[in-house]
Amino acid sequence: MHHLTILDGGMGKELRRIGAPFRQPEWSALALMDAPEFVFQAHTNFIEAGAQTIITNNYAVVPYHLGDDVIADRGAALTCASGELARQAADAAAHPVSVAGSLPPLFGSYEPEHFDALRAPALYSMIVASLAPFVDLWVAETLSLVSELDVIVEAVRQHGAGQRLWAAFALPDHYGDDDSGGSHIALRSGDTIDDIVATVGRHRDVVDAVLFNCSLPEQIGPALMELTVKLAAAGLDVRTGAYANAFPDAHAEDYAANSVIYERRDDLTAEAYGDIVDEWVAGGATIIGGCCDMYPEHIAELARRHASATAEGSATSD
Repeated sequence: MHHLTILDGGMGKELRRIGAPFRQPEWSALALMDAPEFVFQAHTNFIEAGAQTIITNNYAVVPYHLGDDVIADRGAALTCASGELARQAADAAAHPVSVAGSLPPLFGSYEPEHFDALRAPALYSMIVASLAPFVDLWVAETLSLVSELDVIVEAVRQHGAGQRLWAAFALPDHYGDDDSGGSHIALRSGDTIDDIVATVGRHRDVVDAVLFNCSLPEQIGPALMELTVKLAAAGLDVRTGAYANAFPDAHAEDYAANSVIYERRDDLTAEAYGDIVDEWVAGGATIIGGCCDMYPEHIAELARRHASATAEGSATSD
């Protein structure tokens, strides 16, 4: 039986909250470039709240946020720095902390139509090679196309150091309707949970967890339920979980991931989020945390509620 793992929360907004340099389009990469001490502090804040796995702060070290020239000149060095800072924070922790290497969308969060399959392999190879010395596992984040995972897995196979991979997919703000009038759960690309399961099955030697992230909490519960059923039907014993954002429940029509800074929803207090996550755990999720606008107090609430499950897991292996 898999133990419960508590992830960290949203690095970008935590950096902003503690006074780090922060703006669009650089997002969380700006602190990495100009004030890395804030990155270390943000990691530490989540660790002290109870996070057992922290994610490297290179989510915005991609062409979409920094541009092609900066990535060509400094991409590898900045990515390497994000790994070093996360490793330092984890090693300084009072409890065991793992570091997950972020494998983010290269050409825009929530914009599957911009994925460039020709450019992606070299970029993901650079990220994996830069982070491999510092990380214990990989997390492919905010995927909107299952074909992104194919490219990422190949980079991990070629340039990783044998670490396992968690694949995290982003859900749309609202599901479409199927032909019978019911809810149709799919990614923004139209890829379905069946497609996710099939792709994970092809890469079972690398992938050992499937998650949903950077999505509204209300969307995640139904998707996790369907995912759990279909993984079991396919005979795939992989962990599941989620880390949601606290964005408004609908994006403006002109939303672009590197131009707008939304303020968080007031209703998603630590207690309210904890209630939602409790339902995921009851359904079998074993990896839980927070994404954008989820702060250390949210992680502390998850750790408090699930202390016994995580304590049991600390003495066992998967």
